[in-house]
Order: sequence, then structure tokens, then C-alpha cells
Amino acid sequence: MLSKDGLLVLGRGLGWEIIAANLLYALSSPSISLVTGDRQESKRSLVLLVNAKEEENIKLSDILTELHWANTTSINRSSPENEGARLSDEYDELTDLDRSPLTIIGGDITSADKRRRTYDCGGTVSVTSRVLVVDLLSGILSPHDITGLFILHAERIKETSNESFIVNLYRDTNDWGFVKAISDKPEAFTGFTPLATNLKYLRLSNVFLWPRFHVEVSSSLTYKGKHSRQQKLEADRSRYVTEINVQLSTNMRKIQSALLACIQSCLQELKRHNPSLATEYWDMENIHDIDFVPRIRISLDSQWHRITWTSKQLVYDLATLKDLLSDLLVVDSLTYYQTVQSLVNVQAKSEAVGMTTTANLQPWLGVPEADTVISRARDRAFRETKISKSKDTIQSAGIEVNDLDEVKEDQLNYYIRNYVLEEQPKWDQLGLLLDDIMYEKSHNNNPRTDGPVLIMCSNTRTAKQISNLIPKLKKEENSMTGKKRFSAKKYMVSKLRDYRAWRETIYATRRIKADMDKQDETGAAGDTEGTNNEELQMSKTFTRGRGTPLSKRRRTRGASSVANVQRLYSGSVQEKNSEPVDLDDEIIENLENEVGQSDDEGDFDIEDEEKIFESIGKNDEIQEHIDIFDQIIVESYDEAINDALLQEISPAYIIMYEPSLSFIRRVEMYQAINRDTPARTYFMYYGTSVEEQSHLLNIRKEKEAFTKLIREKASLSKNFATEVDNWKFQLQKKQAVNTRIAGGARFRSDDDEMQVVVDVREFRSALPNLLYRVGIKVVPCMITVGDYIVSPKICIERKAIPDLISSFKSGRLYTQCEQMFRHYEMPTLLIEFDANHSFSFEPFSETNRNKLAPTNPIAAKLVGQDIQSKIIMLLIAFPKLKIIWSSSSYETAQIFLELKSNQEEPDIASAISKGVDSQIKSNDGGPPMYNDDAIDLLQNIPGINNVNYYNVIQKVRSIEDLVQLPLEAFYELLGQENGNKAFNFISNAVK
Repeated sequence: MLSKDGLLVLGRGLGWEIIAANLLYALSSPSISLVTGDRQESKRSLVLLVNAKEEENIKLSDILTELHWANTTSINRSSPENEGARLSDEYDELTDLDRSPLTIIGGDITSADKRRRTYDCGGTVSVTSRVLVVDLLSGILSPHDITGLFILHAERIKETSNESFIVNLYRDTNDWGFVKAISDKPEAFTGFTPLATNLKYLRLSNVFLWPRFHVEVSSSLTYKGKHSRQQKLEADRSRYVTEINVQLSTNMRKIQSALLACIQSCLQELKRHNPSLATEYWDMENIHDIDFVPRIRISLDSQWHRITWTSKQLVYDLATLKDLLSDLLVVDSLTYYQTVQSLVNVQAKSEAVGMTTTANLQPWLGVPEADTVISRARDRAFRETKISKSKDTIQSAGIEVNDLDEVKEDQLNYYIRNYVLEEQPKWDQLGLLLDDIMYEKSHNNNPRTDGPVLIMCSNTRTAKQISNLIPKLKKEENSMTGKKRFSAKKYMVSKLRDYRAWRETIYATRRIKADMDKQDETGAAGDTEGTNNEELQMSKTFTRGRGTPLSKRRRTRGASSVANVQRLYSGSVQEKNSEPVDLDDEIIENLENEVGQSDDEGDFDIEDEEKIFESIGKNDEIQEHIDIFDQIIVESYDEAINDALLQEISPAYIIMYEPSLSFIRRVEMYQAINRDTPARTYFMYYGTSVEEQSHLLNIRKEKEAFTKLIREKASLSKNFATEVDNWKFQLQKKQAVNTRIAGGARFRSDDDEMQVVVDVREFRSALPNLLYRVGIKVVPCMITVGDYIVSPKICIERKAIPDLISSFKSGRLYTQCEQMFRHYEMPTLLIEFDANHSFSFEPFSETNRNKLAPTNPIAAKLVGQDIQSKIIMLLIAFPKLKIIWSSSSYETAQIFLELKSNQEEPDIASAISKGVDSQIKSNDGGPPMYNDDAIDLLQNIPGINNVNYYNVIQKVRSIEDLVQLPLEAFYELLGQENGNKAFNFISNAVK
């Protein structure tokens, strides 16, 4: 990678951050001496880091700082002679270290002058793709001044992405600099010849593949130290991973099997409805893939407006069932039942009002296995049991025993009723494991066990659950067998209180709705006489035989398949499962009394933690120190910080509560680095569960992805591209140019430069990139009127469909049209559709995608009609407004090329000055540079529009200062009417 340009593809968790930091340090180290008069200064090479996240910037900066210090220390120690020269070198290095090894250009550096000075200083600079594109096009940074590009997350680069645009701008004028890219997600390289396609976007020819099964990777992670036999055995014992295979409970196994059966039924029905759109990926083997439902949705997006509402609901049901599968292994039984019951309540509500149509029915609830899911979820939480207790134990716990007179004197045991409140099987195993670890720590004088215990989970929700659970685990021992177990009954009782609050909320909502329904029935009593009740029923013709068969005696082929489909649509929630469980006050009291005795054990709840933080803020006293020996740290998997987390904490024990392929590799690297004191590692998983299958699928997918890339690399050919190879553009520049001179038109050849002034906020879209590719020069500017200035006469306001809908709702589009008509002869509204969706308004009726159900068919039709009616109203208000309909960004680029064929070039200074107060200037005398996100927020406030927001920017420093202004200040800034709107919007309470 140092000597050659190329794309590096690593396996997950192999530490790409360390590799990237070392490459950046080596590539940015060379410098040259420049003599300016009597002054000599050092000029460092400029290496641009592209596509890095905020947390990745911080981590790379820390690693680069460590490398810089390590290199400085090694140089000083290697030159003991020449004391004066050595001290001079130390001084130079220390002054050089005052600067951060990684300069980040973000929201704090907004002016062009600051960015120019940052680039001139050289070094490693991390910059966002949008800012870098603007700087390259505007001349703030010349491609000749760039030593090289280092691109992260190369798997995300697409043909129309800003990263591809940057590479094209760089390589078109700079052929001596380097381009290096890195990726740690090989499975993301999909499609036909993904490697060649990605290399073409990056304009690279070399690729380096380093999977986990690479010989050098395996050998570097293998222990080869020379120790005594006892030390080697101890190190091997600590380094190896202990697998803890936890078995699912009977109810969990039944629920898992039922959910898988429901998924299979929905998937088969989805295939039956869309045979031409179904792919090989729509298979039960792939349901453990995390992107299973999104990939199905993407394959249907192009025809989303054509498929039936049943198909749409099936897609949403697949997402719901996937969530239920994952929650089954994570959340407690009470929360899980509450989730299932919420879905049942929606279905029961629809059945109660006679609205069980395909538009609001959840088909999976009609599958017979759905009853198993509901009933087993109920049994896990609220199945009643009788627990045998002695009389003394019951009375000491404060529990009353009924009918003591009827009990014989020699009867030693009494029974109390309780709910099962089934606990997750992993909780018991986690308690036993922590108990063994603490015992080993207290009875072992080995310094290796002095570190903390690190528990890793899949997400923050699980981490919070375990943090609340561990203090409430209680050790119990069977008096007969002596077997230990850990009970989480105290934690489950706290969840039972949450369920009771949710149940009361459901009842309160139903009472309010019942009262409202009674009022409606009273008011409309006279109107209902003589109406036809057929409106509340579905006819057999409309349902196409999904209800009861017309003739029970008729026998047809495939009767079992037809019956399954009929059950899928006509099945309803059983009456016994349609209502949430009513809590028994006696059982609740028994549980509260049972766990009440352990309330004083010192465990913290949320309120106690808040009091602690408040006391820390009020008092300067030092709080009690928790020794590292006793620390139990719970964290979630985060690829950005996991490596640094292990190095900083240096745990003695690592417990992987859930599988993570990336973190397993991180642990392997940590063990290889700390070979003398490796951490004891435990790996917990549910055997024969979807959790295990998902982990195995991730391993298999990565292996298959690398195998595919290795085979493609073996047959990789050279790529030779020219300007005429843009096959996606049907119209080329030389074909669009009109060379005919008529009516005083200026002669134009295909060599003449075309240019379009583009607002800098438009570089979030793909259109500027495509305009550059068709041969139009893109000039980025901060313009107030319009988004694209094609000529002195033509101004274009571009709207994607979601932006168009929001602009109509806020009324912003009318203000923008007023501004365009005020300054240009031919204002134009460009309505641009997504290339992956249909060229119609119907798919955008569901811009806010709800996981539970698609938009009602009637509501979706009304949304499309509403957009059309608003466009008509806009044309009535502005009759001379031109509208361009474009099916994709590619088509828009072609339209721009045709518009430019017989038009004059726009004046940049005039485009910038229109709509701007000439008194507003930046520090460097040029046009001001603003915070785009703050301006977008500002323009969405009622009363603030494109006409008056410059007055706000000039007199108010920030959004924080704006919301603190009095009403009189709003009058002064915006006028009385607009000032009232803005002040009321900011000041009124949410509730």
C-alpha cells in the first residue's frame, strides 16, 4: 500500500484503524524546505482523508499522536552525541507536536480563507466530501497541491457519490499523486463484477485482499512465545475462548418455531403475489441476514406503486416478525408479551369496528402458529404456579395464609399463588459466571486476574438491561441437590410494575374512546336509519374467495394450499388472546412482599443514580473509589471504539454476552498484543437458535464474499475509459450544441466551455457530479435565489419529491417562486424523481415508512391527488412558472445540456448578488459563508422566509440567541405579523 495505489479489503475486526493511521503517518511525513527571502520554512505534503466519521477522526488522531511521540522518542535516543543538534531537533519536534497530527475540517471551519490556510499548512487533513468538492471546484484548493487521497469505507462509493466526483476532479489534472482506499466490509461488494466496478469508480487498478484466513494474518495472531511449560499452559488456558451454550426454555423454543413458520408463510404468499419480482434471495436460508427485509423492500421499490396492498402488508409483517425474533432472545418475558399484545390490540381494534380489509389486516396473525406465539408469550409471563412454603416462612414474609383453622396441625407446607415471570436463561448463566470469576479473583494471587470484568452486548438497550439486572441478581441454593442458581425475580417484579402502568393506560384510552363513540352514536342516530350494512362487510367477489368457500362439498386441486391462503387472510385473533392479562392483586401483593425484604441490599435504581450525579455537581468531595479489582464494565459493540476500549481498560475477563464477529477479531488482536497477560474470554450464545444461525451466517457470508473477490481478482482486466464511454448519457455535448447562427445568436462550438452556477447546498445530491460528467463546468456559490443558474434568464429551483412535499406544507416554495420571478425572466421548477422509484407520485404516499402497516389505499390516493392539486394551485398563483419533470438525475443532466445549447453563460457575480443585501460582507470582503444547517432550521420557522432571513442573520449571532429574544425584537427584525408567528412558534409549550 505504501508503494502502490490500490484498494485494501480487510476482514471485519482486523484493525483497519491502525493500518490506516500508520499509512497516513508514513505518507504525510515527507517535507521540503522552501526559501522565501531570508526565511526558510518547511512545507509538508498534503494528504486528504475522505469519508471519515467523527469518532473515526478522533481515534485516528489519537493513534497518529502516539506514532508521532514514539518516532520522536526513538530519534532522540538514537543520537546521543551532538548535544546541541539533539536539543534543537527536540525543540523542532515539540513545536511540531503543538499541532494536531490530524486536522479536521468540519463545522467550526466555515470560511474559505480558513480552509485555504489549513490546506497551505499541509499534513493530514480530514475533510467531508461535500466541502472538498466545493473547494476543488471553486479553486480554494488546487488538485496539483494535493499529495494524495486516502478514502475510507470504499464499499459505499457509488457512481454518483461525492467521493467518485472527488477522484475524477483529482485525477483529471493530477496524475502523479496517489489514491488509496480501504474497506473492512467485503460482503458489501455485491452485484456483477463488484471489484472491477469499484476500482473503476476509484480509478485504481490494484487490489489487496486480506481475509482472516490469510496465512500471514493467521500466523500473526498465533501465539509463538518461549515460556516454561506451566506458563505456556496458563497462557493457553487464558487465551482460549470458553463457549457457553445456553439452552432455550420450552416456551422460547415454541415461540421461535412458530415465528419461523409465520415468516415462511408470509414469504411464500409474497412470492405468490409477485412471481416476476421474486428473486433467489427470497428464501428461508437468508432470514438471519440483518438486511433481509430491506433487500426485499429495495427489490420492490421500483414497482411499489403497482404491487397489491396485501404484498405491502406482508413486507411490513416480515419486518415485524424479524423484530419479534430478535426481541425473544433479549428482552424480558413481560416486555415481550407487552410487545406481542400491542400488535394483537391493533388487530382486535380493526375487527371490532369491522375494518378487516387487506389494507389494515396483519396477515401473519391469521396463521395458526400466531396463536402459539401469543399464548406462549402469555404463559412465559403470567402462567400461575403454586409454590410450596413453610408456615413460618410465609408469616415472616408478611403473607397472610387463608383458612388456617382448616389446615391440620401436622401439615408443614402451605401454598401461595405466583406468576411464573420467566427469566432469560442467559441471566442465570451470567450470574454463575460472574460468581465463579469473583471467587477466582478472591482466591487467586495471580496478578493476571487484577483487571476488571468486561461484558459486551449487541446494543445499548441490552447493555442498560444488564446494568440494571446485575445488582438485582440473588443467589439461591437448592437444599436437596446443593445446586446454585441466580434469580432475577426482583428485576422481574420491577418490570411487572411497568406492565401494570401500561395496562392502566390501555384501559384509560379505551374508556375515552368509548365515551367518544357514544357521543357520535347519539348525534348520528337519526342518520343511520335505513342505511345498508353491507358497507361494513367484504363481498366474496371483492375478497376473491378469501373468506368461507362457496361450497364445502366442492373438491379442487391444491385444496391444502388454498386452505392455507384462506387461513392467512380470514383468520382472526382468538378471543382468549385478544385482551391483555388482568393482574391478580393477591399475586401482586405476594410478589411485592417476597422481594420487599431485599430492597435494602444497596442496589441503585435510576433515581439513586441521579442523586449521586447531583451530589457530585454540588459537592467537591471525592466520591468512593471503586477498585479495578471489583469493576464490572458493561459496554455495547461499537466498531469505532472497541479496539481502544480493550487497550484502555485492559480487562482480565471478557464476557461476550451476544455474538459479534468483529469483536471476536478484536479480542484475537488484543490477545496477540498482550501475550504475557491474556484475558480470559467467555462466549455466550443460545444453542439451536436464530442467534447462533445468524452468527454462523455472518461467518459464511464473509468467507463467500472473499472467495468471490479472490476469483474476480485472478481474472481482473485493465480498464481503459474515455470521455465517450458515458453510455448512460444518450446525448453528448457535441450533439447538443447548436452551431446555427440565426437572429443574432452567437456561434458556439463543442469546444466552448459551458458553466452552471450551483448553490453549495445542492452538493448533497448527485446532479452536480453528473453535470460535470456531461461536460458542463460546475461553479459552486452561495446563492440566495434558486438552486441552479443556467443562464442570465433561466433560474431553476430543484425539488426532489420528499422536499417538494415539505415545501408545500411549510409554504416555502411560494416564497422561492416569488424570489425567482423578482430577479429572472424564466423561473423554472425542476421536479426530480428517484431513479429507483416509478415516475409517478404514488410511491411517495409512504414517505414516512411505518413498520406496522402501509398507508391505507384511500389515503395514499388522496396524498397523490393532494400533491397534484397543490401544483395546480402553484401554477394558478404563478402562471408563467415553467415546470421540468425529470425521471432521474441522469435525465436532468441531459435536460440541462439541451437548455445550455442556445443560451448565454451566467454571470457569477450577478447570481451571487441577487437577493442579498449588499451591505453584508465577510471578513475577507467576499460573499459571506453561513452554517447551512442553521439556515435550513431558520427558514423552517414560521414567519421567517427567504426575504427576511438575511436580516436575522445580520443581527442575530446564533439560534440560541434567537430563541431568547423578546417579542419587541422580533417585531424589529421581521415586522409585526411575521414577528408574532416566529415568537409564538418558539415560545409556545409543546404540550
